[in-house]
Amino acid sequence: MTDASAGRVLDAAIKSLRTEILPQLKDDAIRIRFDQITRLLTSVSARISRREEGLRQLLQTAAGRTELGALEPPPDDATLDELEQRRVHLERSISQRLPALLDDAARSAEGVSALERMVELEKGFYLSQDTDIAHGSAVVYRGGRIESPPTASVSEWPEITDSSLTTYLRKLFERTEVSATNVRPIAGGFSKQTVFFTLHDHCAGTQKNLVIRKDMPVPFINKSVVNEFPLLQQLHARQFPVAKPLWLETDRTLFGGCFIVSERVAGTSDAASWAADPKRAHHACRELAQVLGNLHAYSPAELGYAPELATRSAGELMERDIDNWIALFNERKPEPFPLQELPLVWLRRNIPRALYSRPAKIVHGDVGFHNLMFDENGHVTALLDWEFSVLGDPTQDLRFVRQFVEKIMGWPEFMEIYRSAGGVEPCVEAEFFFDLWSKTRNGIGCVDAHALFDSVMPDEVKFALAGHVFGPYMYLDGCETLLAHLKNSR
Repeated sequence: MTDASAGRVLDAAIKSLRTEILPQLKDDAIRIRFDQITRLLTSVSARISRREEGLRQLLQTAAGRTELGALEPPPDDATLDELEQRRVHLERSISQRLPALLDDAARSAEGVSALERMVELEKGFYLSQDTDIAHGSAVVYRGGRIESPPTASVSEWPEITDSSLTTYLRKLFERTEVSATNVRPIAGGFSKQTVFFTLHDHCAGTQKNLVIRKDMPVPFINKSVVNEFPLLQQLHARQFPVAKPLWLETDRTLFGGCFIVSERVAGTSDAASWAADPKRAHHACRELAQVLGNLHAYSPAELGYAPELATRSAGELMERDIDNWIALFNERKPEPFPLQELPLVWLRRNIPRALYSRPAKIVHGDVGFHNLMFDENGHVTALLDWEFSVLGDPTQDLRFVRQFVEKIMGWPEFMEIYRSAGGVEPCVEAEFFFDLWSKTRNGIGCVDAHALFDSVMPDEVKFALAGHVFGPYMYLDGCETLLAHLKNSR
């Protein structure tokens, strides 16, 4: 069987799985995992049957582009490995030319056109591997946080079970009268593992429903719950809607990562439970505006940040944040990714000057309905997942959340509620900057997922999907967003 034949067989199997089997699955967690696996199989199929042709076309087209340097077209008898090596050389050449290409784009329309041709060259290759990329990065956000057990994976670390957690709790509290039951891992989420359990105090005759939020064995994007814990303590003390943090465990050898234990709040983060009801959806938006306004009303000093951070401007802290992400990108990338580097270079050069005169506030960084818990009355009981939180400008949260809000209610109404709750006026000069930043930052997350799956977490399907499949969706989305801005700015 030839590679082309093998690819066609695999494609036929994938099509059958997605069109005939997937619609029949009723369990949401299994549907999400099934979708992930079939997307990975599609990527493998492209590698088998379409990658060589796509590489050859990419390299032949690039050879005629003078702005990319003096590149020779590949010989007709070049093997797949040789084509791969030539592609890495091409990507490295493009990456080295990005600063000059951006300089030219700032000076002339022809410079913008040269950047556009470079992006189209890369896009053509990715489309040859996965036609869904043409639909943009929205597909990356499919799925959700489902409250049912995920598929177990093999791990060198002790599993969190009723027995192992009971042993841990008795040692922690130095009491044999406590135990854990109903230990239940939760599917969904990305960067952390979430586990529900019930803590029993047999002496007092009490029980509490608690939740563990645990780092992966190697923390994703270098973000640990250790950094989140003090902020959550401060927010909860001010009655902001977060789960009450009870304690932080920093011994990562116990279960393969540091973790926070919190009280479990009432409600669900499954937006599907209310999204189809216009009245409830509108109420959810109003609740979200109130929560976000309350968050941005706090000063960094009020939340316990040290003076050397609390007194710095949003612009200074944005510089710091970008530099940290650039360092992570350079550390994790297995090869050059010019489509990811292009917006990153532009962002570092173009931090809006207005941000340097604005005081920093706490920014959640990933505000959306996917990170909100609602009770049965539609009230927000918790804002979840603080790994992206930083000190910066509230405009970042506002630009990110707007994509969710405007599908349900008018933006002026949302902003009126937000302002009345203490929210900060957005920085108009920074709105495009933060649109591009969120896409670029998420692209770096895909690069990190790629590296973690390949090196230390070969059983994490979600990392394989983000790193090997969804990365190009994010890279292209960021580049096309930047190109549209450059053309409109002329």
